[in-house]
Amino acid sequence: MSFRRFLIKRTAIAAVLTLVAVSVIFATLRLLPSDPFSGLVASGALTPEQVAELRAMYGLDEPIWVQYLKYIKNLFTFQFGVSLTQQRPVSAIIGPALMNTLVLLLPALITTAVISSIAGMYAGWNRGSWFEQAGIITTTFFRATPIFVTGILMLIIFSYGLGWLPAFGMRNPTASPKGYLQTYLSVDFLKHYLLPFTATVLFYSGDFLMLARNSVVERKGSEFLMLHRAKGLSEMEQLARAGRNSLLPLVTYFALRTGMLFQGVITLEVVFAWPGIGRALIQAILNQDYPTVQAAVFIMALAVIVMNLTADIAYAKLDPTVTAGDV
Repeated sequence: MSFRRFLIKRTAIAAVLTLVAVSVIFATLRLLPSDPFSGLVASGALTPEQVAELRAMYGLDEPIWVQYLKYIKNLFTFQFGVSLTQQRPVSAIIGPALMNTLVLLLPALITTAVISSIAGMYAGWNRGSWFEQAGIITTTFFRATPIFVTGILMLIIFSYGLGWLPAFGMRNPTASPKGYLQTYLSVDFLKHYLLPFTATVLFYSGDFLMLARNSVVERKGSEFLMLHRAKGLSEMEQLARAGRNSLLPLVTYFALRTGMLFQGVITLEVVFAWPGIGRALIQAILNQDYPTVQAAVFIMALAVIVMNLTADIAYAKLDPTVTAGDV
């Protein structure tokens, strides 16, 4: 199979998966026993006539299939509508929240990938050493511990116990930064940032370390390294060549993990009260804010699907045998 056909096939699969994901979101919300306005009548806040007007305003009185078609059209054109509870554009809610999530996750993932991969390659090259054993035990422990548990323990120790770092939020409540530099590069932000950043790095370090270690172990006895050894290359030069040949699984896994990070971000943002997309999703679910829930889940699902597609493409580019064997 040519790379072009491979790309078309994988893109088509990604498009179908996206459609299935957003359809499940729509069906799940519509199957709930009540809508966002039902409680307003019971509490006496609004009359049935006023609620009927609100339902008509948001199109909730239309047939399900009409709502679905409008929903699909709006999502894929990134027109998320207006929040039912905050009465402002959903994009104004989701946009800053997504930015805050990316600022938290991407630097943490890049740091984890670089440091843990290098450590894993060194551990694999020195099998049986104290460094390998310590690295495996430490990273396995943090990988086996749920990320919210690690976060809570860090809060107990460094915020409540020692009082070194703030416990919640992204900045001091009285701060009013202007522009991205003041928002994301101030000392106040970095103090709030350190704990969730560290919790993320610790949780995902085991994945990259073990993947890099296993890749180097597999290649250590390979013929091409024996040839380099016979040429008189030093241990570090041999390790560098083994590590270069281990990059394929690391690159593809990095793409996959970037998308999957959104699955774990919800609990992390709740623990640290981080104003990201995961926390915005939880608040929208509690308020039965359909437009915000739909937009947040759509963005998170799209990130997973797009990064899976990116991993497929990267793997196919780095290893031509993938497309040759794909039927």
